[in-house]
Order: sequence, then C-alpha cells, then structure tokens
Amino acid sequence: MSKNKIELLERDDEVLRERGMTSGEAKTGRWTLRPTAATEVSWMQRNKVLEPVMDVLWRAAAFAFIHGESKATVRESVNDPDGFTAAVDAWMDKHNPTAEEIKVLSAAMNDRIQEWFSSSSELAGSGQASGN
Repeated sequence: MSKNKIELLERDDEVLRERGMTSGEAKTGRWTLRPTAATEVSWMQRNKVLEPVMDVLWRAAAFAFIHGESKATVRESVNDPDGFTAAVDAWMDKHNPTAEEIKVLSAAMNDRIQEWFSSSSELAGSGQASGN
C-alpha cells in the first residue's frame, strides 16, 4: 500500500470515529493519560484549553493535567478559572516539560479532540450512511 493511501486511511472519518470510541489509556511522553471522554472535553471547553486564549505551553500542560491527574484533583480547581490556571501552572512547575514534550502533548491533544468530535458526530447521525 502506498504512503498516500495510508495517509488517506488515517484521515478517514470512519477510522477517527472508531479510534475515538475505543481508545484507552495511553503513554504520551513520560505521562500516562486517560482517554478523552465527555467530562474531559467539558473541562477543556469551560477552561478555554481548546481556544488560543493561553499560550501553547499552558494549553498542552492543561491537557496533560486534565488527563493525567486524578479526576478528584482536577475537580478541585476545574470550576474556578483562576484556580485552574494556578493548578496548571503548578503542574508545569512540578513536571517542567521540555519543548519536545510540549509538542508531543499538543499533538496528542489535537488528535484526541479530533477523534472525540468525530466519534460524537457518529452518534448524532447514527443510522445514516457515512458518506465516505
């Protein structure tokens, strides 16, 4: 199979939906991150992690904080924007991610969000042909 054919298959909506619905815990750099589910997406949205409001370093760290820390720890600050910002800053101080690790975390965040929204769009249109 040619490289172009593989790239097309990796971008196919069906593949993304399947990955988004079945992905599990994953090792990303030195961190083990739990799957992206509705709770994690909600936490990222309410704290503007997916928007370019904060710098890429902070956004990647926020993704790792949300997916790597216990849900109880994240819940302590997730509904307080200033507290959440401080918690992510503390996470960065503790873990001191390198530029390469930030790049890997940022790519993982983008992939996970694309997969999640692709899988959730399948739910909205279930029973219909994919159109691919």
